[in-house]
Amino acid sequence: MNTEIDRKIAVILVADVVGYSKHMERDENATLKAYAECEKILKNCLKKYKGSIFNTAGDSALAEFPSAVNAVECGVAFQGEIKKRNESDKTEVKLEFRIGINMGDVVKKEGNLFGDGVNIAARLEALAQPNGISISKSVYDLVVPKTKMTFNDLGVQKVKQNEFHAFDILLDPSQKRTLKTKSKPMIPIIGAVAAAVVIMVVGVFYLNTSGDNEVEKSLVIDTSKPVIMVAPIKAVGLSDDQKGFARGITESMISTFASYKGLRVLSSSTSYHSEKTNMTDQAIRDEYGVNFIIRSSIQVMGKSARLNLEISDLKIGEIVETKKRDFVMDEIFKVQDELSDQILELLQIDLGTGSHLKMWVNRFDTMEDFTKFLNWIQLWRTYNPKNHEKTQKILDDMRKSYDEEHTTMYVMESWQIYQRLGLNLSKNKEEDLKRLKYIVNRNIELHPENSDAYNARALIGLSYFGFSCEQAIADIDRAEKNGSNQETLLIGSGVYSRCGQVEEAISRLQELLRIVPNDPGWFQTGMLVTMLYWDGQHSEIYDLIGQKIAASDMDPRVLAIYSILEFKKGNEKKAVEYFVRSKKNGFNNSRLGIGDEKIKTEALDILEQIEKISKS
Repeated sequence: MNTEIDRKIAVILVADVVGYSKHMERDENATLKAYAECEKILKNCLKKYKGSIFNTAGDSALAEFPSAVNAVECGVAFQGEIKKRNESDKTEVKLEFRIGINMGDVVKKEGNLFGDGVNIAARLEALAQPNGISISKSVYDLVVPKTKMTFNDLGVQKVKQNEFHAFDILLDPSQKRTLKTKSKPMIPIIGAVAAAVVIMVVGVFYLNTSGDNEVEKSLVIDTSKPVIMVAPIKAVGLSDDQKGFARGITESMISTFASYKGLRVLSSSTSYHSEKTNMTDQAIRDEYGVNFIIRSSIQVMGKSARLNLEISDLKIGEIVETKKRDFVMDEIFKVQDELSDQILELLQIDLGTGSHLKMWVNRFDTMEDFTKFLNWIQLWRTYNPKNHEKTQKILDDMRKSYDEEHTTMYVMESWQIYQRLGLNLSKNKEEDLKRLKYIVNRNIELHPENSDAYNARALIGLSYFGFSCEQAIADIDRAEKNGSNQETLLIGSGVYSRCGQVEEAISRLQELLRIVPNDPGWFQTGMLVTMLYWDGQHSEIYDLIGQKIAASDMDPRVLAIYSILEFKKGNEKKAVEYFVRSKKNGFNNSRLGIGDEKIKTEALDILEQIEKISKS
């Protein structure tokens, strides 16, 4: 069969919905209806400016124009109409779009468009801001003399194989930003994690949204950093008492990746949840915004082992790298050290990150000890007297194998004493406090590269040592510089909330929930909802929780705040319903966690009114 190939220079416009999957999760029917309305607006613009649609993918569109001016005017008109639609009180689902426009070489084949001209337009769309338009220099040069629009020069950008000079069309002065011209291209890297793992990750753009404050922006999806999921490792040849080994490797891989700046690695709870529920790759991408999945299996034969690994790029739906590695179990950490050094050289990342990486993988002599540590964490987080006894036994057992001043032994002991005091289990509070103060300071003195040591001193210092907010925040800042992890984000949010800096607390909790989207027990979710209520962001609470509010184990703080919000709306029946559920799930006034006394008092007064109604 003969296939006609038509190569030409064309002006390409690519438009894509921001956060489409989240809208679909909240209300599929309403979202589909909203997109149909927006698609109609787009088609009207295309008709007016002589554009032709070549491809749509449910939440995106690709169009060709006879001139650059037509394409730009169409994009501007479309964003203007979408803005009007979103500002209307009648609009139920408010969709936002990104647009990229490029002029370049394209190939028309079997009714579709391909080639660099299309690829760069797609990169420009990913680079664009929500409600914004980014264009290439080839388009800019043609439209500047013929329009009165305002443009912002973003400099030369390189994404994958594509290098281009980009400009923003400033539809609003607030859209002005500065983009680094020496951005890191999306490149494969090879290195080791956990059990001598060889892996590939991606680089990122570094974007200023305003002024000189730099934030990181992914070029693939609408997140601040490329997102990686490490799937639970499949183990073959392990005995029943070795089953924790595979989980230990999985957790170590996740922790190692989390040490790298410019990456976001989802938590193990999310990985295991996706496996348990048999989620497809597409579902994982849509639900959690994942760019890459790392899957591996390990086969143990005596003291020898073979690891098979594959990396899937969810953007293209393909396996992009496969690796095999044979190693001796007794040398697992030695091999990892060697390959970690190679990663640092290859990536040319700062020594601070590298030091944190080596610190993490060298914490323990054996994977069995690392597994014990993971079990300790899991039990400690339940925060109850029964499991406190179990965590103490694990700590006592591990002390037999490690020096007293081993950094992780100090960290574990710090939190063990902290919990003992918090649960009122201390037999000698004065001695416990004296020991606690010594070890948190001594750990930092001996191990100034350890983020966990600074995390512990920050929160414990605020709780028991009369630390000023300035002192505690300085420790959190140092922890983040050494290599931020889940604990740093969680503890940092607690420190900032105690210090009344609610916006900083919110920022860290939002980042944490991007890492732990499947939040076990809804603990972090409850903290974030409390902070959002404190900050007056009530609509954001509903956006965050959505249909998850129906979960039987929903955090009682979330239910209590829902009760308050519904009461304020005049929905007493709903308010009572949520209040009863909050009580059932263990809510009491001490758990509200609002630092502003006026807001807290008002909230407690409302809850008291709701309780009276519930009893009447």
